Amino acid sequence: MKRIVSILGVLAGSFSCATLAAELTLPRSVELLALDGQKVAHTAVLQLPEGKHQFVFRYEESLRFGSRKKKYQSMPLIVSIPFSDSAQMALRHSRLRDYSAAESAFKNGTVAWQLSNSQGKLTELHPVELPGNPGFLPYQNIEAAIGRYNRQHGIPMSSGSASVRAEQGAATPKQQKTMNPRQTVVPEPSDAQYTGDFVPRIQAWYLHATDAERKALLKWMIEQQ
Repeated sequence: MKRIVSILGVLAGSFSCATLAAELTLPRSVELLALDGQKVAHTAVLQLPEGKHQFVFRYEESLRFGSRKKKYQSMPLIVSIPFSDSAQMALRHSRLRDYSAAESAFKNGTVAWQLSNSQGKLTELHPVELPGNPGFLPYQNIEAAIGRYNRQHGIPMSSGSASVRAEQGAATPKQQKTMNPRQTVVPEPSDAQYTGDFVPRIQAWYLHATDAERKALLKWMIEQQ
């Protein structure tokens, strides 16, 4: 009998801990890049322990661009948000009607970000652009960029852990390991690489890069002259 009571107590305690976890739901237009300094693979619903958590994310959505649609992708944004036990929160942003509106809003810093709780109460958020790493592909190592930002601003990293529940249609673990052209690591140039596949790899990356990434590449190339 004591053993049964003990088992029931453990189960009750586990259920209590699970129900006390906070939850954050992200819109499909937001791609989560890192949580508490650690890179994550895809946008998801997050189960978070009580405390402050640091998020790095970006807006990414196909918007009307003239007579067609074009994907707009913002620079990575960083923000820290405190969570209490069992809080049910959703991230929201102002509506961006088309590509030019999104480009203008992010350039001028007029995008409104908010947290909505289960009662519909809104809390204003003020994420800032995460500075990239020096050199080519400034966000290739997102964890290094976050570490540099936190050191410069005296921000301690959260020791809390969070679990990620993938949304329907999210990448499987096998798919997450597949590197797409935008994630290709460009090797150090050498004469052999210039005669091999180095140029085609750069071309493949460029064709899949966003406008912001292309501008960053061109700026870097000009600085090397």
